[in-house]
Amino acid sequence: MAQKCRVAWNGASVDAQWRRDADHMIVTTVDGVPMSLPLGEVSGIGGDGFGIVLRSLQGDMRLERLGADGPTLLQELRRDWPPLRAKLLRLSDGTAVSKVFTGYVQGPQRAGPFRGFLAHDRFIHAIDGEDVTALQLADCRSVSFDEAAFSIRCPGWADGTGTVFSKLGGETAALVDLLRKARGQLAAEADISLARHLPSLATASRAKLAAHWLPGRMLSFAELEGLAPGFETAFLASWLAHSHRDEEGRSLMNGVPAADRWLGYGRVGRTLAPQDSGDDVPQLLWLLVRGDPHWSLELLSQGDYATYLFSGGDEVPGLIGGLVRFPEFSREALYMPLTDLVDERARYAVAARELPLLRDLRERFAGRRIHAPRSRPAN
Repeated sequence: MAQKCRVAWNGASVDAQWRRDADHMIVTTVDGVPMSLPLGEVSGIGGDGFGIVLRSLQGDMRLERLGADGPTLLQELRRDWPPLRAKLLRLSDGTAVSKVFTGYVQGPQRAGPFRGFLAHDRFIHAIDGEDVTALQLADCRSVSFDEAAFSIRCPGWADGTGTVFSKLGGETAALVDLLRKARGQLAAEADISLARHLPSLATASRAKLAAHWLPGRMLSFAELEGLAPGFETAFLASWLAHSHRDEEGRSLMNGVPAADRWLGYGRVGRTLAPQDSGDDVPQLLWLLVRGDPHWSLELLSQGDYATYLFSGGDEVPGLIGGLVRFPEFSREALYMPLTDLVDERARYAVAARELPLLRDLRERFAGRRIHAPRSRPAN
């Protein structure tokens, strides 16, 4: 049943009625014209219950004079909106959320009260009034519990700064456990992948490499060689030699310093398990090479991808690392104009338009080199 309110939007404030229709908010003004706002396209939810702000690119819509129904509506929106938004931004695959956490988050660039949930290897959360973001556990050196501050610390790899979660009440232990298990799963997957693809590396070198080179983390060949001496020789002889784009990879790397060549890998479809072997689970292997004037990104493990070219400087490997960790890499969302993301491609439009990482990459996109399809090399 519709409830009375006052709506302020696009510079006007009028009497209206609102109702929640599954994943949409329907607001009908006094002239009888309904406006339907998909919750997944809302980029932030704020307010105190008696007034609620729904943020979007079209401008903030403020629902006022909500009365006794307002606090309940705000609670429901804050509960239901993050998974819908995360799915539309391609940050999650839409799997049902089993546990939602509330508390306070302090990150490198923002801080505030949050609601969040774990989606595979990323903790998706939204600060009140702001858009959802994903803490990629591949970017966390570790997950630790600070007893003195009663907080969870997830330091990054470079300088130890990272993300801190606190004020979780009785849910602190549960979140620590989930984050540690997910982070540990990444390390286990790394060990499985490297054992499969780099059999000539010594066990100790491979173990050290697996501890740092997690699925979805881009590292330079200089870093990889420093972690596991002999890495490049082993990589060229095994993993690259058995990849679809062996020749293109060698050509791109030829004569380029190790510090200007980057490598990353990730899974397709599901998490790796110890019993996986051979071709049971396909994996993506990415090569990024700095050139003049462009960076080249090559998907070595598949034969039907083009080489993608990007402009930019030292920030590019970090952006590409974020791309490698996407649930699915959408070529169309990377290079197609927004006006062409229609019909079956429409599901990529919101991410291409509003996800900061994808916006940054689209701005740096400089073209493609198309390859002819090639069959998989024989083992």
